[in-house]
Amino acid sequence: MNTDKHRFRLLAFSLQLSAFSLFLSGCNLPAPQADTVRHFTLSEPVDAAVVADAATVRPVQLAGHLRNRSIAVRVSANEVVYLDDARWAEPLDEAITQVLRNRLRSVGGGSIVTVHVQRCEAVRSEGNAIQVVATWTIVSPGQPVRSGSFAATPRTWDGRDHGALVGLLREGVTELAAAIAVAAEIK
Repeated sequence: MNTDKHRFRLLAFSLQLSAFSLFLSGCNLPAPQADTVRHFTLSEPVDAAVVADAATVRPVQLAGHLRNRSIAVRVSANEVVYLDDARWAEPLDEAITQVLRNRLRSVGGGSIVTVHVQRCEAVRSEGNAIQVVATWTIVSPGQPVRSGSFAATPRTWDGRDHGALVGLLREGVTELAAAIAVAAEIK
């Protein structure tokens, strides 16, 4: 008798499993989507020779909204959005620090350079203008402390090509490095 109950339960379970399998086979599951995320870096090859008493660049400080792997785009004075499919391959502060170090490695004098970046983004509300804005301080042995502010030459992004956006941001950061190099060489 117990054997009949066991067989009935097994038959009932088999029917339930078959019905569930038929239900699943009738579902149209979406096809897997291709990953559209692209990763970008500001890094560039080192091309400057190192001098013995080269300037030391401290790690760059970033405004809080730039400490994100997704690339920031400002849409209004107080609103920032992050691009879902364009991300930094490395932390942006490290990338900017590396660009500055590559440029300033040929500047002697033993200076210590500190940089705080307030903007490194496209601004949609201003026609996709590229903004690289920073303040810097240079401390050199035996000289007064020098400090200044920087705003990159105006550039405009087409709003579509993320690779072009990163290239324009790199140009702005390279321009920042050149401005700091000029200031560091002034005695």
